[in-house]
Amino acid sequence: MKKWIAVALIVCVAGFVQAAEKKGKGKHAPKPQTCEQFVAAAQKKAEKDGKDFDKAKCEKMFAKLDADSDGTVTPEERKAGQKGKGKGKKKK
Repeated sequence: MKKWIAVALIVCVAGFVQAAEKKGKGKHAPKPQTCEQFVAAAQKKAEKDGKDFDKAKCEKMFAKLDADSDGTVTPEERKAGQKGKGKGKKKK
């Protein structure tokens, strides 16, 4: 009986570990975006939030985030571009 409980526990733990490894890699995982996809997503978000949308500014942001100039922005490039965001000098 104790062996079956131990086996069941190991199987459960293995399932949780496997699920944790797959987290962020499923259907809704961030994928590289082309400029058109990036602009469309930003426009949709701006409309949802009730904010003004500037396509030229958005395209400029895409070019800035596209570090390797391959025409897509990867999740890693997006993260790297956001690291310095909002870390300017504070006014006294």
